[in-house]
Amino acid sequence: MRRALLALALLATPGCYATRAAIHHNDLFNTRRSIDEMIDDGTVDAKTRERLVLVKRIMRFAEAEGLNTKGAYRYFIQTKEPVVSYIVQAAHTDRLESRTWWFPFVGSVPYLGYFRKEDRDAKADELKAEGFDVDIGGAGAFSSLGWFDDPLFSSMLNRNETDLAHLLFHELTHRTYWAPATIRFNENLAEYVGTELTVRYLRAQGDEDAIRKYERKRRDKALFTEWLKSLRIELEKLYENKAGRTREALLAAKKELFGRYTRTPLKPAFQVSDYVGNEEWNTASVLAASLYAPDTEAFAKAHRCLEGQPVSAFIATLNETTDAVGDPFLALEAMCRLDTP
Repeated sequence: MRRALLALALLATPGCYATRAAIHHNDLFNTRRSIDEMIDDGTVDAKTRERLVLVKRIMRFAEAEGLNTKGAYRYFIQTKEPVVSYIVQAAHTDRLESRTWWFPFVGSVPYLGYFRKEDRDAKADELKAEGFDVDIGGAGAFSSLGWFDDPLFSSMLNRNETDLAHLLFHELTHRTYWAPATIRFNENLAEYVGTELTVRYLRAQGDEDAIRKYERKRRDKALFTEWLKSLRIELEKLYENKAGRTREALLAAKKELFGRYTRTPLKPAFQVSDYVGNEEWNTASVLAASLYAPDTEAFAKAHRCLEGQPVSAFIATLNETTDAVGDPFLALEAMCRLDTP
């Protein structure tokens, strides 16, 4: 299962993991080229130049909408990899709880990112040997949350205009607002803003066909979100009633549950994008998918309470309200009250 996950810049963290990541990132960063320079370079192939011009257009739109674009995606890095980084996530086999790791700046996170697939797979094997459910995937983009100048990797250009715009808006949202120690909130916010701005961007381009295709994909994502919510409820019931069962019986019941949910009639009838796929699901993959299949109604409701204010005002008010009430999810509710700061 491939998802566009947030790849963190863990350069300030001690240990072999961060050391390898820092060395590899430094090697890649030393190969970067200015996007403006490449656009003016006649030796760069026409397709790449066209895609870079498209990135510049999307970035101008993002800046006009108030996202933090300073230092972002000004440089291009060519790689042989199909993704920006390779991701591993882990969870306990008998409860909906992720294995987490703590890093400076970002706090506790439920995944690790690697530049080499072999390193990711070795870590996945290690986690499986420790008894965790494991999920692996690829990160579609890189965000340092504004601490560094995020480069544009060649693999990011392997998308149509709509998906590229959504990806950039999502990652730029992380640079604009980041609530420490709450990955779920940050990813839900970035998905909400990414979706809202993608629709606005396509409308600004006058591309009605792309809007229709994007809306069909959004409907598939909504079906997937409901499917995932129902599956999580069943998993929670299973884990809450595990007393008296042997570990083998619990794992067998879990396998049967996943089997039912990945087959018709419980598997949704997707029109464009099959978000369930044919791969084997486990607790880790459920928790991983939950980060990127958000229920954005709370965000939409809070935004509506601002009565037509742009996304930048929504993020600014969210930031101010979170400072006042402490919890970002509570801040969403507070934004619709008259006493909201």
